[in-house]
Amino acid sequence: MYEEAGLYETPKVRCLSCQRRISDDIYMLLCGVEHCLPDYTFNTDGRAGYHIHVILEGKGILSANGKEQELHFGQMFITKPGEDTWYRADSDDPWVYCWMAFDGNKAHEFVERAGFGKGINSQECYINPDEFYALCKRVLDLVEVSPAHVIMRTGLMLEYISLVIESNYKSNKSTRKAHEYPTDVYVKYAVDFISDNYATVKISDVARYIGIHRSYLTNIFKNKMGISPQEYLIQCKLKHAAMFLTETDNPIQEISRQIGYDNPLTFSKTFKNFYGVSPKFYRQQHKYSGEE
Repeated sequence: MYEEAGLYETPKVRCLSCQRRISDDIYMLLCGVEHCLPDYTFNTDGRAGYHIHVILEGKGILSANGKEQELHFGQMFITKPGEDTWYRADSDDPWVYCWMAFDGNKAHEFVERAGFGKGINSQECYINPDEFYALCKRVLDLVEVSPAHVIMRTGLMLEYISLVIESNYKSNKSTRKAHEYPTDVYVKYAVDFISDNYATVKISDVARYIGIHRSYLTNIFKNKMGISPQEYLIQCKLKHAAMFLTETDNPIQEISRQIGYDNPLTFSKTFKNFYGVSPKFYRQQHKYSGEE
């Protein structure tokens, strides 16, 4: 159904077929976004070009040359010309993905740079998947068959490919970093960084600061500390809140903002879950006793 030039659109899928090109080196074939139905299966037999999919939600199965693997949100996969490939959405949590397909004299070189060498059809996505979706959405809005739109679509396709290449670079960098120092060193850096920036930091910021992937940080942190980085961050916030409650007269709403909670009700609920009493009652218990 994608052979004809133009936009194919249903409530579940939008796909733009592109026939015009400005260079034989690299050119777009397709761009699309699809909310797959449960168990939806696509066989790529005879399909031209390289199709790089980024999973935005859900999960599914990819089979490439007889090797099956389950893939999920935060990963990407490619189908290559001449390979025996099919993919199927999960029956309970079907995936949503965006993709761009391209071909040309330099297409294989770009695919290699992106980390999809021989026998590699999937990898982790180290770039926010929303960035890929935004590029696809912009392409799908450029439906006119005009020189200007052809050039703009080509530019967006190159940006999409460059993000895939950047993701592969970050993956390799993260892998090297993960083995460069003992895990205790990374955990210490994480603890120090959280302690210094507890009011504003996110765990993704911690991982980026250290130079390792968030999932790797979570694994080594839990092994060393017994809790996840997110749990440690919350505890750090609450311990500072307890200190402010006993050592200052600042209103509870202000203390909530000081430790990074915009909603005082969320802060009070979290505080009570941890200390067993509300911030107000904690202050009454400890302020004049000097206890924490």
